[in-house]
Amino acid sequence: MAKKSGESCISILLKMTILVLILVIVVVAGVFFAYQKLNDFFNRGGTVIVPDFRGRHVAEIYKSQPEGIEIVRRDEKYDDRHPKDHVIAQFPEPGTVVKPGKKVLLSISLGLQKVNVPDLVGANMREVDMALMNSQLSIGDRAYVFSEKIAPDRIVGQSPLPSEEYGVNKEVDLLISLGRRPESYPLPSLVGISLDDGKNRLKAWGFNFGRIFSKKDATRPKFQVISTSPAPYTTVRKGDVISFLVSSGDDPGTATAEDLKRFEVYAGAVAQPVVSRPTPTPSPDTAAEPPKILIAGDNVTVPQPVIPPPLIQSASEREMSFVMPDGFMPKEVKFIHITDTGRQQIYAGAHKPLELVKVKVPLVPNSKVQIYINDVPIEERRIEP
Repeated sequence: MAKKSGESCISILLKMTILVLILVIVVVAGVFFAYQKLNDFFNRGGTVIVPDFRGRHVAEIYKSQPEGIEIVRRDEKYDDRHPKDHVIAQFPEPGTVVKPGKKVLLSISLGLQKVNVPDLVGANMREVDMALMNSQLSIGDRAYVFSEKIAPDRIVGQSPLPSEEYGVNKEVDLLISLGRRPESYPLPSLVGISLDDGKNRLKAWGFNFGRIFSKKDATRPKFQVISTSPAPYTTVRKGDVISFLVSSGDDPGTATAEDLKRFEVYAGAVAQPVVSRPTPTPSPDTAAEPPKILIAGDNVTVPQPVIPPPLIQSASEREMSFVMPDGFMPKEVKFIHITDTGRQQIYAGAHKPLELVKVKVPLVPNSKVQIYINDVPIEERRIEP
């Protein structure tokens, strides 16, 4: 009885083992079959690699559209880096493997967003700032010119022109008015008239009255004009400062040797010293007589000295450099030297934008130089010894 029971257990175990093996085989076969079917379903017809459409024109993409790919315009937006109708981005990314019939979504550029440039002619700078800010633009280069029609600090011209289409956040160059150009003409001669008459004439002509220097001259009435600075017939403008050299008669004058150099009639001359008695000279052949002071209106002849008088110039000079402001047209620059004795123009000329200007300035203590661009003061520098 026990023997039959043992054979029955072995038989059952064997049968169960065979059944499990059969089930495993069936499951493996089913998985393999399902994998093949699914692979055939999803990969039927092969695969396609997505090309790179970025930066290409839409018309070109549609013309050479690869088989198995469907091109779809996903969106359009402004972009200053890509021209209009060119692809900004795509999905899927270039190089992606997809099945045939896959849609590729493209983002298309509308180009640079543009606005209409406002009309700025005649506007002041505050109005310009507001108009450009509302148009998403900004101020670019500035240049200044005289204008007979436009008031100072208002716009004469602009680039780009009004109503022209222009990209957002771009700069608009401005041409700004300096007002009417100051009238300039030769300064009439005031030599020989009285100081009061000279003042009245200056006021009538639109000039400003400067300093008065006097010099002892017994041949002329007291307070008679000997010369002016600037000199007679020098080109001047309304508003310029005119200084006088007048006679003090028999009284001592207030003008020093340096003061006399301001007046053109004394250029190259040396004032004769006052001595109680003549100084003997070694030889008449070698003595060099100093040139006499030539007074405007005197009918005299200045003898030619053996040794020519030295040129009047400062004991020392310093070179001053200045870079012209940026812009799109040449500008006039002037250097005005200001000392205790008055003002003197030492340089004037027209230069291109960003050009380096070098001017030699006399080294005078407690003096300064004012720099003008188109007659507008823009900078002041002190001259240090």
